[in-house]
Amino acid sequence: MFFSQDCDGPKWNRRGHVTVRLGIDLRMYRMAGIGRYLRNLLPGLLQHLNVANISILGDANDLAGEEWIGDPRIRIEDFRPPIFSLAEQCSPIVGRFRRIDLLWTPQYNFPLLYHGKLVVTIHDLCQVAHPETLGSDLQRRYAKFLLSKAVRRAAAVLCVSEFTASEARKYLEVDSDRIVVTYPPVGRLSRPSLESAKGSSHSYFLTVGNLKKHKNLPRLIAAFNSIRDLVPHDLLIVGNREGFRNSETELAIDFTKCDGRIRFTGYVTDKELEAYYRNAIALVFPSYYEGFGYPLVEAMAEGCPILCSNVASLPEVAGDAALFFNPFAVEDIANAMVKIASDDSARASLILRGKRRVNRFLGDSCAQVTANTINRVLGNRS
Repeated sequence: MFFSQDCDGPKWNRRGHVTVRLGIDLRMYRMAGIGRYLRNLLPGLLQHLNVANISILGDANDLAGEEWIGDPRIRIEDFRPPIFSLAEQCSPIVGRFRRIDLLWTPQYNFPLLYHGKLVVTIHDLCQVAHPETLGSDLQRRYAKFLLSKAVRRAAAVLCVSEFTASEARKYLEVDSDRIVVTYPPVGRLSRPSLESAKGSSHSYFLTVGNLKKHKNLPRLIAAFNSIRDLVPHDLLIVGNREGFRNSETELAIDFTKCDGRIRFTGYVTDKELEAYYRNAIALVFPSYYEGFGYPLVEAMAEGCPILCSNVASLPEVAGDAALFFNPFAVEDIANAMVKIASDDSARASLILRGKRRVNRFLGDSCAQVTANTINRVLGNRS
């Protein structure tokens, strides 16, 4: 039980909040990917949580300046060991986790010595479905071990798409009654006008993402190089070129032959990224495994046509607002790029469909569903 044995059920304070303690692991708050998920989700989530005591596990310096820190229910617990490290299992603070009645982790790594109730969020199962994307056999084994332990222990498993939920059932045999699907919050996107953006130069194809293997950038670059004489557009990659080692990818890339037409932006702000979307001929998203795919929704909101892979969660997210290709076929990627560059009516149609479709991803739904799940597991009346 997650309440003490001498208690008949949850206790309540005068505000109607359950007096048990909720723990939230925010060590990844300032990172990309899951950190972005947390930053978008937390303000709304706290509003819907009907609990009196919340322990935030992380680095207070990382969280400084956030408005929600002023919530009187919150107590910061200094917990800084690196994720997926031995230290996160052996840290002395883990012994204090017994004060926490329910722990929510935005990833499947959790302290194995914690024995209270657990809710986990699963973003994707790339490490299981495509183990070659992890660096070493030891990393693969540890990731699979923690993932299996987490989903077996969890009272509820939050999945960011129907695709991720199906993967959890397939690879981890998670019971459907413990799975809750909720699309992740996409930030403060305004509801887009159905008018097309004006004054855009459309001088480049855009791709957004880190340089992990499943992002499939070598094939995208090979596709671009195969059509470089057929289109006037460059290829702009929002991400750092550092770490892009040919020996770790399946296609060799000779950057000396790019003639400046393939550019890496490095880090960009949200405002800069919005401008990149608005001024692109199209977003090209060649990843062969995604649990959701934030850039698709961002592109829809900014009136940027989408070209993307026809696998994993991407058809679920993009719907009828994308031109799809086989991510493993360089020629197929190249053909999609040529088509969108030469067919203005196809571009206009995709823009319109995207601006209609994006509305289903806006709003407070993820915060409400996540809070309802946590409240339910805690035995809350809400």
